[in-house]
Amino acid sequence: MKARDVIDLVALAALWGGSFLFMRLGAPAFGPLALAFIRVSGAALLLLPWLWLRGEGPLLKRHWRHLSLIGLGNSALPFLCFGYAALHLPTGLAAIFNAATPLSAALIAWAWLGDPLTRWRGLGLALGFAGVAAGTTLVLGLWPRSQATSAA
Repeated sequence: MKARDVIDLVALAALWGGSFLFMRLGAPAFGPLALAFIRVSGAALLLLPWLWLRGEGPLLKRHWRHLSLIGLGNSALPFLCFGYAALHLPTGLAAIFNAATPLSAALIAWAWLGDPLTRWRGLGLALGFAGVAAGTTLVLGLWPRSQATSAA
């Protein structure tokens, strides 16, 4: 793995994880529906000009119905659900559920769509699930913590 890949991965993790903090703060202030609308609208306002600059505007015009359904199912609805969950669940637990999402999707792709599970993908999935399990045990308090961590 190149240094640039590590930097990109850390930046992505910070953005992805930081969104839970902002959801936790934004859901009580705006409500889950408004928060989901703000997130989806903000993304659209940033991404649509880039799409047009790349010359893919005609594709958007032609396939807007399908793309709207995909956006609803892949972004708007999950953001709404996470906003609602942020009102009722601890942030750490919501982050754990979200961390398991791409791992579960990879398993579904393998089992249902026949996407090959190579040795490296299998190792990545195993490490991913181990990380989610470790995070879960820490968040739920199933792992004994040292006095230094429990005091903080």
